Amino acid sequence: MAAAMAEPVPELPRLWQEAAALAGAVRGALGPRGGRALLLRPTGEAVPTRDGRRLLEALRLEPPAARVMAARACSHRAATGDGAKSFVVLLAAVLGGLRAAGGGAGLRRALRAFEAQVLERAAARGLRRHWRTAPPGLPEARLEALLEPYLAGRLGPGERRRLARLCAELCRRCAPTAAARPEALRLLARRFAALHAAVPGLPLASSTILPGIVLRRDFAAYCPAEGELRALLVTEPLQPALTAPGVEFVVDSEGQYEASLRWITRRTEALVKHLQSNSVKLLLSSTKQDELVIYYAQLYGVSVVECLLSEEMALISEITGVSPYAPFGDDMYREITETAVASFCQPLLLGSKRCVHIGFTSVCAFQPHCLILCGPVDGVNEQHAAALQEAFTMLQQLFKTVDQRGECKAEGESQNKASDVCSWDSSPTQKQIVVENISCNSNQVSECQLKALSDETETKILAPDKSSSLVDKQKSYSTAVLACNADTVTACELLDVGKGLEKTCCNIVPFKQEESCVGIAQDHSSSLIEAGSVLPVGGYFEILLHYYIQYYAKQCQQSEVAVVSNVVADALLSIPKALYRTTELDSFTKFYLKAVNSLRKNQPLPGNKEGLESVYCKYQLVVSVLHCVTELLSIDLIIGIKQPVQKIEDHDSEDDF
Repeated sequence: MAAAMAEPVPELPRLWQEAAALAGAVRGALGPRGGRALLLRPTGEAVPTRDGRRLLEALRLEPPAARVMAARACSHRAATGDGAKSFVVLLAAVLGGLRAAGGGAGLRRALRAFEAQVLERAAARGLRRHWRTAPPGLPEARLEALLEPYLAGRLGPGERRRLARLCAELCRRCAPTAAARPEALRLLARRFAALHAAVPGLPLASSTILPGIVLRRDFAAYCPAEGELRALLVTEPLQPALTAPGVEFVVDSEGQYEASLRWITRRTEALVKHLQSNSVKLLLSSTKQDELVIYYAQLYGVSVVECLLSEEMALISEITGVSPYAPFGDDMYREITETAVASFCQPLLLGSKRCVHIGFTSVCAFQPHCLILCGPVDGVNEQHAAALQEAFTMLQQLFKTVDQRGECKAEGESQNKASDVCSWDSSPTQKQIVVENISCNSNQVSECQLKALSDETETKILAPDKSSSLVDKQKSYSTAVLACNADTVTACELLDVGKGLEKTCCNIVPFKQEESCVGIAQDHSSSLIEAGSVLPVGGYFEILLHYYIQYYAKQCQQSEVAVVSNVVADALLSIPKALYRTTELDSFTKFYLKAVNSLRKNQPLPGNKEGLESVYCKYQLVVSVLHCVTELLSIDLIIGIKQPVQKIEDHDSEDDF
């Protein structure tokens, strides 16, 4: 029997305490000015990193709710390629605000009503007039503007510039036309493991891009051939077996055994000759072939590459449209039609390792190229490869849209109508969470426990965050400034912040001449976030969304929704506060006041030439955090299972009656 025990659901103060501890563990590595953590592996290798997912996975988290928070942050990161550290920081700020506001019984429903009514309106009517839609196909310059700030949160200054250029160039070469860019990004994100080769011991500047793909195996048999050649994919040994699996083969004498070997030899030679007669010059195998197959392949001029990884075989099948060949059966000598066409096939020396370099003719718009990624040690190469793969995942999000659930109300309509009251009809489903292999207790978990180092697997050493007191000071100051001036701002100032301006914001995102909210609601009634929407990086999204949430919160007649709106609006400022932590005491305060004053005066936002970020990714971050908060507040019972539950089968017997 499985021993289990239950404990009460964590209350809001305890949830905030656990989230704040997680935020304290990752806040020091947030943003381009963040520090690095040092992960010590069991092998003794020390790997510096700023990756939020690695930091969260390195923590030894005992509290079930904290484990849920870390899991949701990593899930969001896997889906969008970005935001694990920002997720935790924003989550802690939202829970802290709800705790300070004294959340009531209707808090969960108010959170959902806020998302459907206030958040969507703030994005559809407010953010829309500030973002800019990226040109179709994402030109290389725009790719670098998106990639460099993304990599700045994970890598050093010299690394991020070089890798951003390599990443943009790889996208351009794999997708020469704009129409092929979405498909190229999808393949680069899914198949990046097979589209790059790491070379340790060389500087990053030696990295380059080669046409075709590089297989990290040497030739088992190499027969040089010029011009185009046909390649065959196989996933099983070509040497025939004497019997089928599970069938016993009995040999009565040595003569029978030798006759069996001669039959295998003749069969193998006939099969290789059949490949040659069908103009097959290259054999790509996911399994290791017998020495007899290699011998006859060399004899008949067929090159062989064996023991290919599943990712490499899947990539080749996807770009060539060829399925693996099954040689055995009654029709073994049938004509071989499913072969890939390779423009070249040659050995390649990467560092001290011999590889195979093949140029395939693609049947889709994606043109295969391979990134040769150089670095001083394997650990650094792993970090660079992981950052680039997630960067391609992030770029995929630019082509996605978000549809509105609630109908956007025109500006001229009365704000006292019943349709403008925030409400939510569905009631949240009660949930319970089962946490296996842990021992649950009701004691509060301290921040030190959440920051505990991983047990003999990875150890985290992170520089302390020197801005905690400054963040609290700036939060109270900025909130007070906004409260003093909120009543004096008219609807026109809030909704028409970009009207009539022909200047550009930061020379990157121009303020377009906007029509009224009526026109916006009519033209974009079904689209909340348009594909390709970008904003300047560095806290602009959070400031803008904070600004517009506070305005639309005033239209809600439900007090709980208004409270949640103000909590989320203030929590959004926690991210730019962490980004602008410097030795200058009023760094964030200056940035915040300049941005808000520019909005009120219909002026471009303060200059920022550090790059762009996806509006879709940032919006999904806010939504994911709200869903995580709702899930945490919906937990009714936590059950800790010390042993796996045994499956009990129900068998009827005479004793049962």
